[in-house]
Amino acid sequence: MFESSFASEISGMPGLFSVPDSKGFFEASRPGREFRQLRIGTYLLSNLFAASFMGRSGFVKDKDLVGLSRNKRVAFTGETFDQWDLDVLLHCAMRSPGARGAAGKVQVDAAALLREARLRNSEENREQVYASLFRLHTGSLCIEGDGYRSMTRLLDRVLLDQTKERCLVEVNRDIVNALSAQRSWYRAFDSRFALRRNGLAKWLQGVVLAFSGGFKADIPSLHTLCGMSSRTRYIFPKLVVKALHAMEEAGIVDSWQVEGGRVVVLPRNRQRSDGACGVITFGSF
Repeated sequence: MFESSFASEISGMPGLFSVPDSKGFFEASRPGREFRQLRIGTYLLSNLFAASFMGRSGFVKDKDLVGLSRNKRVAFTGETFDQWDLDVLLHCAMRSPGARGAAGKVQVDAAALLREARLRNSEENREQVYASLFRLHTGSLCIEGDGYRSMTRLLDRVLLDQTKERCLVEVNRDIVNALSAQRSWYRAFDSRFALRRNGLAKWLQGVVLAFSGGFKADIPSLHTLCGMSSRTRYIFPKLVVKALHAMEEAGIVDSWQVEGGRVVVLPRNRQRSDGACGVITFGSF
């Protein structure tokens, strides 16, 4: 009954996954007079921000990202990210000036960021804020498509003043524009902080935001896409159950099921008839 109700909502879905205006969701306008802009799906539906929290970071060079974007290659160079870095990026992006195309500086107070994230304002955690801002600025993305290459970074400029415990940040306009195009997501991101240090729950919340009509996934495919260590492969189903329990308690999902190597998730507040539904399998990426 559970899966059949989900299937009725995604009936007529072409291929392995479906998003209304999927080209606009993952792709961008052809490069010409404008820079190639990444859509929000690249950040939420890939292993760019792995499903861990304040984990060990390591340097990678020109590493292919696993994602659902088609007809293009996205590679990353820099210190690897996880969901803590996405929390920091979102904190900065949601405070950036809203005018499209306008550059703007954001003052970041480490203590205020930690309070918002419901983390202790300790010296160790403040160091985590500064380290994340450094990673977000120095990391770079390379997008390759049909006859073009585009290079970008997430934070354009960063000034770290650890004496005053304040920083000045300029967020890449692609990030701000991608978020401002989906203003309802700003409110939804508040629920991330109720998930505290559960990196997998935060990553799955990104999938729920992208596929607001619900999604179905093979467990092995989900494990590959979320970027968790291969050592977690055997306990991953239990981790998914724990994460979905946390999301249900936070009011993010309405119902879910993990059975037979597959997971089905129905988000809360699915009133919109144009909500995207997704099916994630190995053939999707």
